[in-house]
Formats: sequence, C-alpha cells, structure tokens
Amino acid sequence: MIRDDAGAVTPPAPSTGRSRYVPAVLDALIPGTGHLLAGRRRLALLFGLPVVFLAALVAVAVLTTSTYRLAAEMAADEALFGLIVAQAFLLVWRLAAVGSSLFNPRLPRPGIRDSIPIVLLVLLIVAPQVYAGALTQATRDAANEIFVEEPPIPVAALPSFTPEPDPGFLEPASPEPSDEPSPTPAAEVSRINVLVIGVDAGVGRNTYLTDTMIVMSVDPVGKTVSMLSIPRDMVDVPLADGRKFRGKINGLAAYARHHPRQFPGSDGTGSDVLMGALGKLLGIELDYYATVNLGGFVTVVDTLGGIDVNVERAFCDPAYDEYGFTRGFSITKGRHHLNGNQALGYARIRKAAGESDFTRAARQQEVLSGVRDAIIGGKFLNNPLGLVKALGKTVSTNVPRKRLPEFVDLAVKIDRKSTYRTVVKYPYVRGAYDGRGSIQVPNIKEIRKLAKRLFPTTGDAPDKAFKVGGGTKTGKGTTSGVGGCGGGTTTKPKPKPTPKPTPKPTPKATPKPPPADPTPTPDADPTPTPPPPDPTPTPAPTPTPESTPTDGPGKGN
Repeated sequence: MIRDDAGAVTPPAPSTGRSRYVPAVLDALIPGTGHLLAGRRRLALLFGLPVVFLAALVAVAVLTTSTYRLAAEMAADEALFGLIVAQAFLLVWRLAAVGSSLFNPRLPRPGIRDSIPIVLLVLLIVAPQVYAGALTQATRDAANEIFVEEPPIPVAALPSFTPEPDPGFLEPASPEPSDEPSPTPAAEVSRINVLVIGVDAGVGRNTYLTDTMIVMSVDPVGKTVSMLSIPRDMVDVPLADGRKFRGKINGLAAYARHHPRQFPGSDGTGSDVLMGALGKLLGIELDYYATVNLGGFVTVVDTLGGIDVNVERAFCDPAYDEYGFTRGFSITKGRHHLNGNQALGYARIRKAAGESDFTRAARQQEVLSGVRDAIIGGKFLNNPLGLVKALGKTVSTNVPRKRLPEFVDLAVKIDRKSTYRTVVKYPYVRGAYDGRGSIQVPNIKEIRKLAKRLFPTTGDAPDKAFKVGGGTKTGKGTTSGVGGCGGGTTTKPKPKPTPKPTPKPTPKATPKPPPADPTPTPDADPTPTPPPPDPTPTPAPTPTPESTPTDGPGKGN
C-alpha cells in the first residue's frame, strides 16, 4: 500500500513510461513543473519557488541594466563566484526534483529496465550544467589574468633606501624651471587617465620594449576621449621622483623591472614607473595602465570577427614578412575591414615609403578606435568566452574591476565624433643621433602646452585641431585592397633597365683595354686601397627633424 501527500492510502498505479518520465523531464527543465503535472502541488511549490526567485532576479537585472554594463558587472570576481555557486545549487535542485518524480511513491519502484533511461536523463542534466560551470570558471580565471591585483612591493623591506644615480641611464634630480602659468584649479570630477602600453613581445622577440605608448584621457563631464602617442625613442624624460632617464623611453619599464632597488615603492612591473614618468612629462596625473601584448592582439581581433579602420593614405612595405604575410603588406586608402593579422600589420609597419614611427602611432590610435567600435557594436556577443580568454592572454591592467561598469558606460556614450587624437612629433621633439643611437629629444615645455590643449579641465572641449570624425568615413569596411606587395613591385622594374645598358658598353669597351693590361696592373693594386677610407665617414649620419628610430634588439618592423 502507498500513501499520498495527504496521508491517504492509495493502491499502486501501473508502471507506465508516461507517468514516471514525463514529470521527470519537465522537472529537469524547470523544477516543480513535473510535480504540478502529477498533482503534487506542495512539492511543486517547494521545488518551483526558489527557481522562480532566481529567474526573477535575472529578469530584473537584464531589464534594468544595459548589456554592456551587465557584462562589466559580471567581470567582478565576487559576481563570477556567485554565479558558480548558483549553478551548483541549480544542478543539485534539478537532480532532487527529477529524483522525486522518478521515485514517486505513487508508482512502483523503478526496475532494472528503468536504469538506462534514468542514467541518460541524469547525464542530460549534469553534462550541460557542469559544462556551464566550467565555462564560468574559465571566464573567472581569464578575468583574474586581466585585472591584476596590487602585487607586493619588492623593496618594502628597505623603506629608508635612497635610489642612487646610474651613470648610464639615470641622472640625479635637478630643479625644473618653473616658468609655467599658475596651475588650473582642480575640477570637481577629474579626468580618467589611462596609459595604454603595447609590448612587442611576439614571435622571435625576447625583449620587453614598450614600443607603443598611448595616453588615453576620458572626460566624464564633456563625454570626450583624448589620445596622445609618445615616440618610443624619446630620451631624457623626467621621472616622478625628479630624476631623469637618459635612455630611450621604450626601455624604461624593462630597466625598472631589472633594477627594482633603483625604484623603491614600485610594484615590480615597470609599468607604474613608466606611468609616473609620462605623467611627469605631460604634467598630468596618470591613474591606471593597461599593457597589451601585440602578438595576442591578433587573437582578440579575430575573436571579434575583425575591425573596421579608416586608412588615410595607401602604402606598401615589401619587406614585411610576419604574422601570415610572406610577400610584404599593402593597403589602399579608404575604409577597410581587417582580420587580426591585417590589423597588426597595419599597426606595426613603419618602413614603407612615406611612413615613420609617427605615422605608425597615428595608425595605432585608429586601430584602438576600431576595437572599441567592434566591442560596443555588439561583436563581443559572437564569442564572449573566447574574447575574455583572448583578452586574458593579451591584456593586463590595474584598473579596479569595481570601476569597470562606469568605464563601460562612458565608452558606450563616447563615439568617434567625440574623439581627439595626436602624436608627439616635430616640433615637440627633435631628431638627433648620438651614442644612444637615433633619438628624439623632447621640448618638455612645449609638450606640456600640447597636453593642456588635448587634456583640458573636465567639461571643456579639447582643441578642435585634434578632433577626429569630420571627414571620417562610416559604414561597413571593405575586405579588398589589403594584401602583399613584395612580388609585384620588386621583380618588374629590374628586368627592363638591366638588359639595355649592359649589351652596348660590353662589346666596344672590351677590345681596347687588352693591350694596355700589363701597364695598369701595378697601378690597379693601389686603387682598391681607397675603399677603406670610404666606410669611415659613413657612421656619422645627419639628423633630420623626424629621424626614423632604430628597432633595437627587436626584429624588422
């Protein structure tokens, strides 16, 4: 005899597949619905109410929060951990509801023939839920790689240590001329200043040179963003503590990493030292940094499905042979849709005719705008987990996760028409050559004036000369007009000039010299001796206002 929920004795019902498995399947989908179908109302409320409560919370969050802000809020470690706990609870709750329907006391106990469908049903519940939990944990791990916690100070045990000057790279502190106007009063809402650092640590590179340095400043009041690129070969940059770094600025972070005792209080990454130096150079306070590995950048762009960029000038570099390109890289003027390899080539090339470090810096700013447009345009929804994983291997930042939703809201509201961009170039720096190689000597006074025009007080618009978007093309980018250029440009011009000049001089000039051979031979030996003096004057190049910097230990482009 079997008792029902009310305690009444009822005879056992015949074992039918429908009476056992239909409620179980419904409970697997939404706990409580199977019990409701079977007339077990109290159990339906018990299993259904917690699920309805969770569903209501999710619905409120989705309806009251934008997709971008919701994604940013879910990047918090507490939110991801809470999601894992909720998924574990839901798994246990679903299994309990299904078990209650399978082992309904109104039905006979399941027999051996029921074991296979029961196992299959349990697997259909457990496998997707475990997979979802694994994806959430992978997202949490990737987010933890992106948002670095404050590392321990490596020289904390030496609080009284005073850094000493390094005759090769560091100069002692010296008073700066104070001919600047009185400082502007601080605004109630300050700018958000972030240093974006591109480290060219791709294939075949073992150095840590910060070849890309872009200061991004967001005005939360005026809803504008300003971008300023710093030349990598700039020297004699003042440090935050008053000293001067004599080496090229793209080597400062690596120098700080390898000489932590010279920078007491540093976090050991070198990025904070570079951030302090560039803040001192520009006369502003840099709040955060974000380091980008240019090699991993390819995966980020590919995960987004490509980015759209506006190419101001066509160029071709036949020597570029990296990241999928073997015959050079060329691109036409106009709006283009670039994949990861193409976007990286567009952002890295500087040896094409008419291109330099300064034009490359402007292109890198355009690529950053393209990535922003792709993410805000919803392309992150194509593969959100893949994007987070790619970012985890590519980006690290000290931006607090709790501020991420605020930054995302600003990114959505600020478009290209509210973007201002420029590059520190001549006359703000002067090209020169000395023992440090090809260098850029800064005019610090003029650079700070430039920074004031680009980063004014919040609420005030930056100088219109730096505005982007007036003639900027919009719409979908084309996938044509991008490819190689090495084969076509190098082989065609050569065969035409060579055959014509060679045949004419050879037959006429050869018959005359033979009789004079014995006499010139003794004189011909001293003639090869002059070439040695020729290479000696070559090491003294003439500097140009915008001399093209050298790569250093890196490779080609």
